[in-house]
Amino acid sequence: MNRIRAAVIGLGGMGKRHVAALDALAAQGVGVRTVALCDMHVEGAREFAAARPDSPRVVADWRELIAAGGIDLLCVATNGPSHRDIVLAAAQAKIPFVLCEKPMSTSGESAREMAATCEAAGTRLAVNLCRRFLTRCLLFRQALLDGLVGRPRRFWAIVGGGGVGCVGLHYFDYAGWLFDARPVWVSAELTKDPAPNVRGAQFFDPGGQVSVGFECADGWRFTGDFELSEDVPRASRCIVIGTEGVAETDDFTPAPVGAARATARPQDQRHMAKTRLVQPEPVALDHGPALDIVQATADCLRDLLGPNAQPTLLAGIESVDVVLAAHLSSQNGGARVALPLSGAGLKLDVPIT
Repeated sequence: MNRIRAAVIGLGGMGKRHVAALDALAAQGVGVRTVALCDMHVEGAREFAAARPDSPRVVADWRELIAAGGIDLLCVATNGPSHRDIVLAAAQAKIPFVLCEKPMSTSGESAREMAATCEAAGTRLAVNLCRRFLTRCLLFRQALLDGLVGRPRRFWAIVGGGGVGCVGLHYFDYAGWLFDARPVWVSAELTKDPAPNVRGAQFFDPGGQVSVGFECADGWRFTGDFELSEDVPRASRCIVIGTEGVAETDDFTPAPVGAARATARPQDQRHMAKTRLVQPEPVALDHGPALDIVQATADCLRDLLGPNAQPTLLAGIESVDVVLAAHLSSQNGGARVALPLSGAGLKLDVPIT
């Protein structure tokens, strides 16, 4: 495809980052051109478009945008409850490429419906799980896969307020992606009476404390603990406790405060019995730049358009499963919920953002 006609639905903060990511791809010679924008606040969208040199058309209703045709790449940057209908309409219109913001959907059933419908229509669907494309996260993952701290035993994430669906979902996916592991169970205690959602009263996305069991391809298991309580200041500190050491990173804060760091048993002493006291030594890590969502979104789009796209679609489904399993667990006193969701659990629909 020589010239890719792109459109963005939703021009909030994240939608404007999608536009910036498309501009970045164009500047890098990818051949992407933004031809249409859509937002229910149409006057603001028109002002935004008027300041651009490419003069994209602007509409208030996403149905009108899709029906008009002429789109090769659709970025869906609206809130969670609208994602299903937009993506299904895009597949019906045979749009070749769709990038959907997380959460992919608000129920396990609809997430699977979106995936199946797009596959049947020949639409390649990806989910913008941007930490998979952040330079700092990629460097940290590679160090862990290279054996930095051995096999994982525990993953801790101190995230703070923001909701298990809006913010926590990123870290549920991040923990598994670091070790190519999949979530297999969830236990959670969510806030019983959360503050009103900043995005509107129609959304429900409490914080809380969530534990997730992960399983690697070879059967190795570890547990992730995620602190998402609303009264904890927003942070992004992640700690991996492994069989050979401990590593820590912060994907948000600029260096040196946000630098990655680790201590680990020296390689020449890892064969020794673990009952022997071996003083771990500091390990130098390349922590990379701080959070750059535009760069990560551009790389996610590049991946979507490339011949060997990452499996963000499966990860999108699994991360939605974790969020909904957290709600199910909390409703049942913290009892473990097995994943993937099945039966009645697939039908639970929570208006997460």
